[in-house]
Amino acid sequence: MTIPRSFTQLALVAIMCSGPFLTEAVGLSSAQPVSAGEAGGSEHRSGLKRSESRPTIHQLHPEQIQQGILRVLEQEMAGKVQSIHAVVIDPLDPMTIPSGEIGLRVSPNGAQEGLGRRGFLVQINMNGKPWQRIDAIADVSASIDAVVPMRVMQIDSVIDAEDVAVHRIKLTDLDHQLLTNLKDVIGKSVARPLQPNNPIRLGMLKKPYAVRKGDRVSIEARHGGLSIQVVGLAKSSGELGQTATVANVDSGKELRAKIVGPGAVRVEY
Repeated sequence: MTIPRSFTQLALVAIMCSGPFLTEAVGLSSAQPVSAGEAGGSEHRSGLKRSESRPTIHQLHPEQIQQGILRVLEQEMAGKVQSIHAVVIDPLDPMTIPSGEIGLRVSPNGAQEGLGRRGFLVQINMNGKPWQRIDAIADVSASIDAVVPMRVMQIDSVIDAEDVAVHRIKLTDLDHQLLTNLKDVIGKSVARPLQPNNPIRLGMLKKPYAVRKGDRVSIEARHGGLSIQVVGLAKSSGELGQTATVANVDSGKELRAKIVGPGAVRVEY
């Protein structure tokens, strides 16, 4: 079969024109350019690796020092107060420390005790070994549950259960002499005027009078095995065991007698 010359020429031209398109397609496939998003992801992963490789910073915070101070104060004031508070005012900023197991040993700075602004020595141990010693300053306060009157009470008033209650009181001094037990107050007599909600101190109370001035009393006169009882009138007040002046109602004679009970006195001859 004879192929016309014109057809052969057209086929050769078609093959020669398609060659560059095939070569260009292969070149684009082998290049595989990275998109902007993929490049950004690569940079992000690199940044994560760099941050993960940074050394961890270990710090000692003022709150940790405060806890150590509180433990010391709790031992120091055991049985004296109900609650203790400590606010560290130096150091105020965290302190960089080596990595490892940290231990704090806190002790009072000098012979300081009590409330107010106090200094402490803080021994910092790392992995069981001494590392550094620093000074710390804290404001120390404490509270106690104390008995307070609920109303104004005048001298010589006898305190009943409804006259008093227990309130939490902030202390200014550990040597407070505040009464904390209702049993130590109820039934006692007031030695100086009491104001509502002001804590009651030991010196504000006294034993109640067993005999009051103007009361009628029973006077017992003893002589050997003989005992005589007469009615008298108290000329002075006194507590149990004290001596009071009484007068015989019949004779009017005054004498000194020992108070032996409520409304009762005794005279020994």
